[in-house]
Amino acid sequence: MASISAREIALNVLTQYPGRTKPDSLLEEMLAAHDPDRRERALATHLVSGTIKWRNLIDYIIRHLSRKGRVVSPPVLNILRLSLYQLVFLDKVPAYGATSEGVNLAKKYGDRYQAGYVNAILRRYLREKDSIPFPELGRDPVKHISVVYSHPAWLVRRWLKRFDAEEVVRLADANNRIPAIGLRVNRLKATLEEVGDSLCEEGAEILVRRSLGSDHVYVRGISPVEASQTHCRGLVQVQDAASTLVGRVVGPAAGSSVVDLCSAPGGKATHLYEIMEGKGVLAANDVSLERLFDVRRNARRLGHDGMLYAVSDGREPAFGDVDFLLVDAPCTGLGVLARRWDLRWTKREQDIARMAAFQKDLLDAAIGIVKHGGIVVYSTCSIEPEENEQVVEAVMAGRGDLKPADISRIVPPEVVYKDGMMQTLPHVHGVDGMFAARLERT
Repeated sequence: MASISAREIALNVLTQYPGRTKPDSLLEEMLAAHDPDRRERALATHLVSGTIKWRNLIDYIIRHLSRKGRVVSPPVLNILRLSLYQLVFLDKVPAYGATSEGVNLAKKYGDRYQAGYVNAILRRYLREKDSIPFPELGRDPVKHISVVYSHPAWLVRRWLKRFDAEEVVRLADANNRIPAIGLRVNRLKATLEEVGDSLCEEGAEILVRRSLGSDHVYVRGISPVEASQTHCRGLVQVQDAASTLVGRVVGPAAGSSVVDLCSAPGGKATHLYEIMEGKGVLAANDVSLERLFDVRRNARRLGHDGMLYAVSDGREPAFGDVDFLLVDAPCTGLGVLARRWDLRWTKREQDIARMAAFQKDLLDAAIGIVKHGGIVVYSTCSIEPEENEQVVEAVMAGRGDLKPADISRIVPPEVVYKDGMMQTLPHVHGVDGMFAARLERT
């Protein structure tokens, strides 16, 4: 397949993804098909993620600058979005380059009239960018944060009931950051220092070591990280530091029996195996056989050959009498908006209640496979109380065989939430939003 520019790769992803699949999956397909160099690959990724995240702000600017209503095709609208994203956020991209490239793409994917429209909007932005009136925080905090920080109004409204406006601004701003790649060190194969040396030899820039006290690094400048020798040799697993804390909350002893009930793609399951020093029984379970293959591929790359695998619905688990159980429940993912570019636009408020009902059923059913005196850990990558502590409280209220186990000596004190649970927040801890509660079956 003929090679195309990073901007055209980004345009194809933006035009296809609403009707197909996740934009990151589409992007990987396009990158594999056209095989751009590292610089073009990074630019295409930046353009796709940034244009999707900042859609509310960009569309607000387009509406303001379009003084007459104009209907354009979806590809041309996305060309306009791509071009404005570059003009607003990418200082290293010359204004004339972004404008001329946008007009040329509009000619290719539209016609000369739509290309003229794109040209007019982009030039008008360059003339009037400092005088565009945005909603004010003091007058209308929902509209201000929704537009200026590009989040759906329903989500901003929810957060304003829990946090003051300035904190919601910080949270929204954290969700718009370009996250570094988090890598968990495989302690069965390497030390933190050895991994750092290996990554530096491959040209990576190490930003943070031992995030939140974990054997963990954040890196940039190595893309795709899965193709690096450090990753291929099984020295690291891609995982955020907040996610590795969940494994510490479980804390299985060597020689124990452990089940990760919703294990795909395997980050937490393989971490639990490392904490157990590869001794004992660890079963990775998932409802999807295809996703379970992803877990096994990760485990084999890491050298975790002693792991077991099972396919079952977590509400009817195929296990019994285990020492430790992790229920990393499916959730809305509203704690990982920085990494999941499209989630803010694909989720709806009613999804929270729908997921919470499923999570309660899942946790309640799963507890039955844990032996008396065993440990259950419930976790999500959400920051919404209905999916987190309210699920735990509801399940505990309906049973007489659970008590909360304090985690204050297991994880850093700054992430300990009410009643001894764990909650990380993107704007407070600089990591993904992750919740975990440790329960003992009495």
